[in-house]
Amino acid sequence: MPPAIRARRAADDAVLKPIVAAARECFVRLGVQKTRMEDIARAAGISRQAIYRYVSGRDDLVELAILERCREIGAQLQAGTASKPRDVVAAMVDLMLRAIRISRDDEEFALLAEAMPRVQLNLLLSSASSPVHGMVAECFSPLFDLAERQGLMRDDVTRREMVEWLQGVLTWMVPRADLDASETRRYLREFALQGLLR
Repeated sequence: MPPAIRARRAADDAVLKPIVAAARECFVRLGVQKTRMEDIARAAGISRQAIYRYVSGRDDLVELAILERCREIGAQLQAGTASKPRDVVAAMVDLMLRAIRISRDDEEFALLAEAMPRVQLNLLLSSASSPVHGMVAECFSPLFDLAERQGLMRDDVTRREMVEWLQGVLTWMVPRADLDASETRRYLREFALQGLLR
């Protein structure tokens, strides 16, 4: 049985937020493996024992940190997406390309992803039970709505299934540095989106 996603709390929780921020700062400055709970406690301005009231340990903080970075990336993606694109299918491909590029080039995201066991990372980034599911849905919903109004979306697949499919595609494509931008665009248009469009 695969491990459960531990990071169920919101990183914007009033008490947890400064702990996650301190952990992120320590992970970037010291490296994940060299960061001790004492370092995080000192940076957060609380006792080491107090941290354990909110998290089980460093692995829990890595999950929370990667989720917070995903939220920031999601906000960046949403801000850069046109609300009324001329070509909604091209806009979906562009959004996926930007998500792949940002995730691939983001040093903090890469640092945190490398620190997680592969199975746990895949669950966190691509499962329907992951908080990332809602983030992906938020990014793509305006484009899905527009495509639906234009009669382009399949009606035999739920939005939840569509988002889960895109999560899986994005998770698979991020490490694919062997593909150039035009090949990636072709894969996304001809394969990833074909699962969603009529």
